[in-house]
Amino acid sequence: MLKLVLTRIAQGACVLLVVSLLTFALLAAAGGDALAALRDSPLVSEQALNEMARVYGFDQPFAVRYWRWLADVLRGDFGQSFYFHAPVAAVIWPRLLRTLGLAAVALVVAWSVALTLGWRAAARPGGWADRASELVILLTASTPRLVLALLMLALLARTSLLNAGAAGPAAGGVASGFGWLSVWPPALVLATPLVALFLAQARDNLRAALAEDFVRVARSKGLPETTIVWRHALRAALNPLITIFGSSLGGVVSGSVVVETVLNWPGLGELSVIAVRQRDVPLLLGVVLVTATAVLVGNLVADILLRLNDPRLRDGSS
Repeated sequence: MLKLVLTRIAQGACVLLVVSLLTFALLAAAGGDALAALRDSPLVSEQALNEMARVYGFDQPFAVRYWRWLADVLRGDFGQSFYFHAPVAAVIWPRLLRTLGLAAVALVVAWSVALTLGWRAAARPGGWADRASELVILLTASTPRLVLALLMLALLARTSLLNAGAAGPAAGGVASGFGWLSVWPPALVLATPLVALFLAQARDNLRAALAEDFVRVARSKGLPETTIVWRHALRAALNPLITIFGSSLGGVVSGSVVVETVLNWPGLGELSVIAVRQRDVPLLLGVVLVTATAVLVGNLVADILLRLNDPRLRDGSS
């Protein structure tokens, strides 16, 4: 297990290096910087612009700028945000906590719905739960998150929850925390596509597990159906769900841009939009690194959970 973790960490470091280099190169090729808006202002002289470009290193070649940025990152310094006039790490950290909280609530909701309905559907093929699960999968998989977010926004506009959400994290800015009331609307929107993914896997895997010989033996012993499902069949059906969980963890963090922007949730998604609009390169690089790290951590967590759940993988792991 330790060798697996160390191997994944080494691979993740290489991936982050490549991601940072590609992101830095693409931003440099796109042109423009945080001083672009000031160049159009008649109140800022050319001498002042040149001095600021020198201070921030915009006058240096690409290789020099990337090496300096990478050296600072390795020392734990992600640079200064031009828009917020604060260290990038200080700006990202509270936003990251809010996005992780949002992702956690969304994943719990999706897993709860998927396992509950998937168990009912697997236990009685062709029953009401099975037909309901097919309808849920169709609706949740075919509706884009943008449409769901707009529908949720329209719903909140007709209720008092809109005011409760506005008084929550968005009103307090970067430094404030989030309220449990305001986290539910974006969490439900994020969870909806995940329900289709988890439910389809849970239903099919549980159905296959319930047909295995060890389940028949457990039934012959007179064990309750609930005990058979949750103690025996579920563990045999968990491996694909754990794999999906690992990939979806990073996907929720990286895919929350639309939901956070529409529903005014101040997380990493909304912060990335601000960084792009303001051409805040250090801030955008920090967001990209954090998002890529979340994807890698999700995959690592999935690998560890797979080996804890399945002794065959643990014994055969290198």
